[in-house]
Amino acid sequence: MKFKDNVPIYLQIKDIINRQIIAGKYSLGAKIPSVRDLSVKLEVNINTIQKAVNELVQEEVVVTKRGLGNFVTENVQVVDELKDQLIKQTIADMYESLTAMGLDQGEIFYYIKMYLAERIKDNDQSSANK
Repeated sequence: MKFKDNVPIYLQIKDIINRQIIAGKYSLGAKIPSVRDLSVKLEVNINTIQKAVNELVQEEVVVTKRGLGNFVTENVQVVDELKDQLIKQTIADMYESLTAMGLDQGEIFYYIKMYLAERIKDNDQSSANK
């Protein structure tokens, strides 16, 4: 896997796991891959994976069950808050990127509307072709 140079790898791994939880790849209470399996899959040092998982445990997104492994929390509120946080961060990153290009709020809104209209049109067309 290719990682960004400007963000610590363990934070990127943490983000990957968080996004997989939010997307439903790992449902509430589901077991996540072992540290060793993640290390092999992502081609990252096992200590880096462990650091990411430890942070997820501290944040109560992941729960460790001794002898069984690591599991997604069963607390819906924790996952909902995580989803809200990631959505806000994604929008903030996009906003910063677009304002750095010199766009004002009106232009940003215009381009988002245009993008969404195009996506809806493309989805409608691909559904009609099936």
